[in-house]
Amino acid sequence: MIRKRAKVLAALLAAATLLTACGDKEYLKDIKAADYVTLGEYTGIEASAEEPVVGDDVVDLYIEMYIQSAHATTEEVTGRAVAEGDTVNMDYTGYIDGETFDGGSAAGASLKIGSHQFIDGFEDGLIGADIGETVTLNLSFPDPYLNNPDLSGVPVVFEVKVNGISKQTLPELTDEFVESLGIEGCGTEKELRDYVYDYFYQAAVQTYENKIESTLTTAVMANCTFKEPPEKMRERFARNIEDAMNAQASVQGMKLNDYMKNYYGMDEEAYKAKFQEDSLELTQQYIMYQAIADAEGLNPTEEEVQAEIDTRVENYHYESEEDYRENSDIELLKEQLMRDKVMDFLKENGKIEAVSAKEE
Repeated sequence: MIRKRAKVLAALLAAATLLTACGDKEYLKDIKAADYVTLGEYTGIEASAEEPVVGDDVVDLYIEMYIQSAHATTEEVTGRAVAEGDTVNMDYTGYIDGETFDGGSAAGASLKIGSHQFIDGFEDGLIGADIGETVTLNLSFPDPYLNNPDLSGVPVVFEVKVNGISKQTLPELTDEFVESLGIEGCGTEKELRDYVYDYFYQAAVQTYENKIESTLTTAVMANCTFKEPPEKMRERFARNIEDAMNAQASVQGMKLNDYMKNYYGMDEEAYKAKFQEDSLELTQQYIMYQAIADAEGLNPTEEEVQAEIDTRVENYHYESEEDYRENSDIELLKEQLMRDKVMDFLKENGKIEAVSAKEE
């Protein structure tokens, strides 16, 4: 059964484009795609996704949490208990079956009540507590608990001492405040709201496009008959997936083993097996795209490839085209350009519908 992972796999492959080509690889240019796939119907495919919409509440929340909060003033609170919106300074110790556990204790930690940084029930359990009071919270970790799958659904007791309470006061969202931020093109409250809206709208559009492309790819693959792809090509895609995941781990300041354990709950044996599984699907996808490109005349021209290289040299601030070519996999770039042209063709010749959230 073909699983709907086209979006994730394509994103991983795109992240690997800037990696240096090395070793004995086999590319789509080295094969005749029709030898490995028999195409079925690929026009008139139906696909729908929730239309890109950004609510005012999203814009308001972002401005409050990430812009106004960065310029908030803080004052200590005395004479009352913890309330919603307060920031609590606390010492806490967590116990599972009466024993402490790694990562379950801290001293002098700060927590804004209502931020949902801790597991359900923790923040609510502190509301009404006085400064100096110790509160016992009988809770359970969520199930599943992605931060540590071993703790999913496990009962836990936290002893929490409230050391102090503080309250933030946000600056008023005026034109003068916005102008002081120094954000290019944002000198008024309206301009700031438009700026934030555009940011989220572009993300919503990308989510919409990803869903449509994933649906189309899955449907077209289901209509195809595949033969076993070349092993060298599959190995290349597996390396690209691992390289891309290594890059994601690096952004988080983590090694791949730790990243996969923390975010996906996989040990090395499990994630390497998953990379191999994904590489087969990804290889078949690109062979299918290539077969469609061959049938419909959608292979990128040298002019289109050169234009994309010129754009990347500028956008990624390479010293020269030669520098980019030395540090990039040009054949993979060509395959991605081909894939983009095929996706445009499938959308232009498909039955695409944007639906409201209620319809989806």
